[in-house]
Formats: sequence, C-alpha cells, structure tokens
Amino acid sequence: MADAPGSGLEAEPLKGEEAEGGVSKKKSCSEKLGLPHLTGWRTAALLLSLLLCLAVVFTFSFILPCPVRPQYFSTWNHTLPDAATYDFLAVEDTNEDKVLDVLFIYKDSEASRNTCLSEDFSIPCLVLTAVDGTDGKALWERPLAAELDWVECGVKGLGRQGTGCLVAHADNLTAVDKKTGVVRWQRSRSTVLNGNLPLISIQDLNADKADDFAILSYNPDATSFTSVPSELVFFSGQSGDQIGLKVNVDLYEVFGHQQFRTASGAPYLLLLTKSGLYAVSLRHLTALAGLKSELKEEKSWKEKSDKTTGLISLYQSDSLKRVMVVPGTSSPSLLVQTNSSVSLLHTDKLKMAWSTNTSDLLSVPTFGQFDKDGIPDILIEEKIGRETKRVLVLSGSSGVILWEMNLLFWTPNPRPASVLTLNTYSVFMIWGRSPSHDNQTNQMHSSFLLHPRYSQLLLERRNPAQNIISFKATLFERGRHAGYLVLTGPDGREHAELSEMDPVILTKRKIKGDVPDSTVLRVGAESAVGEKEVKEAFYRLRFSDALF
Repeated sequence: MADAPGSGLEAEPLKGEEAEGGVSKKKSCSEKLGLPHLTGWRTAALLLSLLLCLAVVFTFSFILPCPVRPQYFSTWNHTLPDAATYDFLAVEDTNEDKVLDVLFIYKDSEASRNTCLSEDFSIPCLVLTAVDGTDGKALWERPLAAELDWVECGVKGLGRQGTGCLVAHADNLTAVDKKTGVVRWQRSRSTVLNGNLPLISIQDLNADKADDFAILSYNPDATSFTSVPSELVFFSGQSGDQIGLKVNVDLYEVFGHQQFRTASGAPYLLLLTKSGLYAVSLRHLTALAGLKSELKEEKSWKEKSDKTTGLISLYQSDSLKRVMVVPGTSSPSLLVQTNSSVSLLHTDKLKMAWSTNTSDLLSVPTFGQFDKDGIPDILIEEKIGRETKRVLVLSGSSGVILWEMNLLFWTPNPRPASVLTLNTYSVFMIWGRSPSHDNQTNQMHSSFLLHPRYSQLLLERRNPAQNIISFKATLFERGRHAGYLVLTGPDGREHAELSEMDPVILTKRKIKGDVPDSTVLRVGAESAVGEKEVKEAFYRLRFSDALF
C-alpha cells in the first residue's frame, strides 16, 4: 500500500536533515563558509578580466597600427639623362622597411648641377645615391668630388649606424651613412693611394665599440723591376683615423687579395701573387702594427708559416688569376683559377680536391646549387670563339661537368647570377644570344633562366641591345620577391667630360615577371617536357634568403 502524503520521508544526506514543513534545522556548508558572498567576488573578477582583455584588444587594433607589408612594383626604372655610371651595385635596407634598396654611383653634368654646386664641387661631380627597392624613387643623394677610384657598401663600424659606404675618390676616403647619405667622416687617403678592394673587416681594435677595417695597398700593374712590397693600414670605423703603424707585408708582385676564415674561425688574409697563393694571419699583422687583439690563429697553418714574415704558401703557380671563397660549406674551401684550369683547394689539409681544364674565362665564376648533394656548384663561361662562349656547370664535389651549352656573347659580358630556392637548388640567370637567331637579331640581348630540374630547356627573354655596366640578382625581401638589377649607360671611367650622352638607367625586374614574356630554348636532345610545364615550374618557385 502506497505511503500517505503526510508520512515521513527518508533523509537526504547531501541536503541535511529537514524539520517539519521542509525547513532545515542545520545551516548548509555554503552558508557556513559564506560562499554566496565569494561567488559575487568571482563574478566581479571575471567581468574585470574580460574588460581588461577587451581593452588590450582595442588598443592593439585601433591605437597601435598593425605592421603593413611594403607594396612594391614588379618592375621599375630610375633614369638619369646625360650621365655616366660605374660598375657598382649594392643592396642595403636603407629606409628600414624590410625591403632591400639599391645604391649606385654616377657622374652627371646636368641633373646633378645644383647638387654639385651646393657642395662647391666642380661639374661633373660624383653622386652616390640610394633608390627605394619598392618603387625606384631616390631616397637620398650624396655629391662627392670626382674622380672615383672605388666604393664599397656594407662596411661594418662606419659611424653610429652599423654599416655604411666607404668611397675612395679624389684624394679622400669618405664614409657615408647608408640611411641618410650624411658624411660621417672624411680623411685624406695619402697613406693608401694604391689601396685596393676588398676592405678587410676586423673586430674593434681601439676600444670605441665599433668594428674597424684595414686597406691593403699594392700596384697590380707593377713589374718585377718596379714593384714594391704590399702595405697594410688599419683604420677606425668610427672616426676614420689611422690605428697603429703601417705594416709592410713583405711580399712582392701582389695583384689581388681576399679575406678568409678557417674552420675554427681564425681570420687570415689571402694574397695572390705572380708566383702563387699565400696567406698571413691577421693576428700577426695586428701585432706588427703595435695593436692588441684577441684574434685566433689556425694551429696547422701556424706550424707551416715562415717564422719571420708569417707567410704561408698555399699554392704555387705562375699563372694564378683568381681565388674565391666557396660559400656555405662547413669546411671552408677555395676555388682557384689559373690560365688553364679551375681547381678546388681544401684548406684543412691544403690539398687540391679536383681540377678541371678550362680555356679563357669571360666572367667571374658563379656559385649555386645545381645537383642535390648540398655542395655549391660552379657556373663558368669560357671563350671558345670570337663571339661564342661555352657555359658550364661544374660539380662542386668532383669538378665534373653537370651541364653545358654554347651561346653568343658581346663585350662587356655581364656575369651570370643565381638565387637559391626553398627546394635546395638555385635558379641561374645567364646573358647572351642564341646561335639559332639570324643576324638581324644581333641588336637584341637575351637573358636566360636555367631551372636545374628542367635543364634541357632555357627560358629566353629578348631585350633591346644595351650597354650593361653592372648586373645583380638578389632577394629583395626575406623569403620572397626575388629580382634582378640592370645598370646601363655610358661607362664613367671612359667619359671624363659629359655632354648630350645617353641616359643612365637602373632597372629592377622581378624574376618571375620575365616568365610570361619568355620563349623556350631547347638545349641538347629533344625532351617530352613542354613550354607550359617549364613555365609552371618557375611560377611555383619559392626563394630562400639563406646563402646556400
């Protein structure tokens, strides 16, 4: 029989004992601890946190602007009428927009008239200028007294702005701020009138918290009867003042030099002479200058050095022409070029890894990744006829020929270039003319794009004939925006006086922008790969800002 409604119910332990009429006889735990009061505080804290988060979001959304990625033109021209220019192009981020800008130098009789006169320089004067990499507009111009000897940008320690440009002109060494074009300092270069590039960068030697540099002087055209020993002078990057004593390197017939670091990081100076390749420790040279430094020396090299001069014989040859440091290798190697060969010298054991016979090279070798072994390969151009060159890609590991073709060339012959991709291979850019074109096309210059995965085909873009003074391919923005620069016009070293000359034109083009305007040139045997497929391969490229 069911219980009557008024009968007693079983007690519920979680609710406490109930008295008649449903009223509890004991206080609950919540009431004992005052939790209703705590719950109110928790709600207030939650609302306050939400308001604070919203305030932060609104601050960053409206008050602090989001970074805007620079918008750039795929191609632009910077034109200077009635001017002449020099074989010099440098890329630096001068306006800090994370896109590389372009620095070049020209000599102008008209457009720079007011610029020259503003500094009391005679006309024509030199003008070092920085051009915005996004749109080709001038960022700044710096007039300088003519004539130009050499210029190098990216020099560490100049002024207070990190890197800058050092110009050797007239009787001066002038340091120019890369961001503003302001002259940081100017000194007489009487001690280094025969100074040659490249500059030698050195850590802070005079405790002014700025890197310093050295200039090596020698006369590359001197004969054995007139040559004098090469001399090294150290300078403060901060002030331009000479540091320490002038050093006699005690080596004759020097015609080139190169800075080099061994696998352990020890800095050396490589010296090219008519009898072979030598090296000397920068620690030894700074000591001769009376300067204290913490520079290292390579133990194995030090054991082979001459106890008096500090010189180390690396390679003996009476036909040495050029030495280049192979980039991006764990064990630094040197590419050694003579009149008849190109060789790879391993610097750890001072032994030749391989040697390949060549004829007269038309341009400086170019490094890039062609195969998949991770070792930089070498593209060279050798002259095989009056207007014909053979373009070769040599394996960096063995020296064997990986790829070759013949092209027509003109003088001056622009040096090839390469840009690394995220797929660990490089895209190569070569200048020339296809032998298959008839004589009417001799007034056309072609640029060729080589994709290592489609090496049986080249993309050819034909251009009107131009006097190309300088050419450079680079990555204008980290991870993207691969492009190239072409500087055309009269050569400033051949034109002392300017009047009604052709214009100087600096052109920037995006590499992928050339693909639609290009035609396919087949190399070697027929292939099933078509024009559409190779163009699609170029469109899919993603570029890397790593060296190799």
